[in-house]
Parts: sequence; C-alpha cells; structure tokens
Amino acid sequence: MLENVGHVKNPLTVVAIFAALAEVSGTLILPHLASEVQETYIWFLMLFPIVLVGIFFWVLYNKHHVLYAPTDFKDDKTFKELFENASSDERLAKIKVEQDGLGAEAPTESIDGSNSVAERSVPEISAAETLRRTFQGNAILAEELVVAKLARELGLSFERNVTIKGQKRTVFDAVATVSNRAVVAEVRFTRQGMFPDEMQNEYFERLKRFSDSLPDELRGNIEFILAVVTDVESEARLARIEQTAERIRAISSEYSFKTVVRVYQMKDLEREFLVR
Repeated sequence: MLENVGHVKNPLTVVAIFAALAEVSGTLILPHLASEVQETYIWFLMLFPIVLVGIFFWVLYNKHHVLYAPTDFKDDKTFKELFENASSDERLAKIKVEQDGLGAEAPTESIDGSNSVAERSVPEISAAETLRRTFQGNAILAEELVVAKLARELGLSFERNVTIKGQKRTVFDAVATVSNRAVVAEVRFTRQGMFPDEMQNEYFERLKRFSDSLPDELRGNIEFILAVVTDVESEARLARIEQTAERIRAISSEYSFKTVVRVYQMKDLEREFLVR
C-alpha cells in the first residue's frame, strides 16, 4: 500500500498534509484535556482551518508561483504563462513614475529648440517626425527601435508592455520567452545621463521580485537588458551617459540574474531601420 503513495513534490501537498494532521491530532487530544481548557481548545480547532485557508488564498492571489513545484515547470510554456499584457492604466502609471523620476530632463521642447508642434507649419509630416518633436515622443520611438533591434539580433519575439501575473504593479517594456528562458528589456531615453538612484534600483528590484517568485532552477534563466538611448552628440554628455551605464553595471553585480547594459545612439537606430 505504501508503494502507491508518491513522494511529496508540491508545496500544496505539504499544506494539505499539515492541515490534516493538525486537525486529526487536535481532535484526538481534545478528550484528554482538562474541562476548563476544552472550550478554548475547541475555538482553536474551529478558527485554525479558517486562518489557514485565508492565508492560502492570500498567497494564491498575490504570489501563486511559490505554490508550484519545480516539476510543474516542464514545457515550453514555463515563462509564457507567467506574463500577461499590462492594462493601459498600469502602462500610464509606469510612464508617469519614470517621467517624475527624470525631473528636469524631460522638457517639452525638442532637441532642435522648438517648443511645440504648432510652432512649425508643415503640410505633411511622418509619424516618426511627429514623435521626434517631444522628449516623450523620442522616448517612445527609442523604445520601438531598440526592441526591434533586440528581436533581430537575438532572434526572439518580444511581447510589449507586459506585467507579471499576481504582481500587477510590475510592468516591463518588453519580454521574450523561449522554453525555460526569459529575456526582459527596459529602454530609457536620456539627453543628460541623469538617472536617479531610486529609478535605477527600481529596475532591478522589480525583476528581483519576479525572480524570487520562481523555483531555484529557473532563477538563473532570466536575462535583463537595460538599453540607454540618446540623441545627443556632445562628448561631455556622452561621457556622462557612459558613466551612468557603468554605474548601472556596478549595481547589477549585486543581483543574481544576468544583466546587460547597452548604450545606443538614436541616429544609428534610425539609420538601421530606415526611419524617415
């Protein structure tokens, strides 16, 4: 009979065995207790499973990945099933946080000095040219070009603006999943190289929260690519941006997942993808 009982392979099984043993042993002990403590003990026997179930559903809703055993992650859907498309509210919230963090680096004027689209009268204009007119537009264009470049270089298909199931506040610019591997990409457009420390740390803490929710054997299969894009050509500013990239690389050494920091020139990306 014992040979028909499989090994305990899943945290859910451990929870079930613990709850069953606690209730059975508690019931067997009850008759042997003094009458003055039996009432208190009965209340414990009634409330304990309720609390246990409540904690279980809280974990199930907020961090359900920890309830899976390593053997549950076998097929090509390993990482794919952990992500979903972020809602528009989540995407806008992330943009707002990033823009607030940039502070004075996100002016409304474009690099050529114009303050608004209305200041120039152009009969026909391309979508790319429209994006170039504001700092935010350049950031959007940079994100699109970098993700396209990474997809071409790595041979991966990236999903855009995705969040982790159970972690609704964690939104990534792009994620590619292949079997037991996940590549997470974040793109930052800058002209000053001014990345507040809290913003840099948040990139890594966001991915760390996801990594910590995975089985040990999967944590080493996450790669983080942080792309820094600029359209300035001043040597002083470029040197500052490169220093920022080096500082981010130093921060990345404190985390277990592989991190690659790349610096791109906007003009090179536009030339590669024939942006007009």
